[in-house]
Amino acid sequence: MGDVAGIFYERKKIEAGTMATKRVHSQPHDLHYYCKSNTKGEVELFYLKPTGEPTKMLMDTIDRADFDTRFQDCSTHKCELKAVSPQDAAKEKAAAKVSLEANLGKGKAHMSLGEVDKAREAFETMSKLDNLYDKENKHIFNEYGIELRRAQLYDLAIDNYNKALEIDPNDEALYFNIARALNESGNTQAAVENLQKALKLKPDFAEAKMLYGAVTKSIPAR
Repeated sequence: MGDVAGIFYERKKIEAGTMATKRVHSQPHDLHYYCKSNTKGEVELFYLKPTGEPTKMLMDTIDRADFDTRFQDCSTHKCELKAVSPQDAAKEKAAAKVSLEANLGKGKAHMSLGEVDKAREAFETMSKLDNLYDKENKHIFNEYGIELRRAQLYDLAIDNYNKALEIDPNDEALYFNIARALNESGNTQAAVENLQKALKLKPDFAEAKMLYGAVTKSIPAR
């Protein structure tokens, strides 16, 4: 059992008020401290600055057994107070991408079997992943959106395309794909608006020009 030195957290429900007005919040909070062993084998808990740097303000001193029961190292959860090395950040990013692609595969498999609810679950899992909004992940949402459009699940398809746009709002192909889904679902006016966005970004976008011409011709004259 080595010495303690670093940022640790205790997950507990916070009490507020006094006496008759006393109440406990239903959601637990993670309370962070800089924790350090002393010469007596105890652990001293110091308050942290908002930046995560330790202060000299001692909050408590507890025995080691109590510390081991109550506290966890910040590496066990996503913590903004604990510095992440470039190597660890790269590993997290790679792991998130693998998980994202795995859920895409599950979603596509369920779509091919007509299991729409299970496909939706796979997408919802994707949307909760950390390190999701990275430019290289854009194609995954786009690809899933194409699968959903082909299955005529237009709302879900557009939702995926919009996720990709959050990552890269200047991708003309995404506006084009949204326009296709909108047009096929009967929302021609919104389709035109998205095609205009695509053509503003890329005036020589041939496919967008063709679809724009076809869609505008189908809109009744006022």
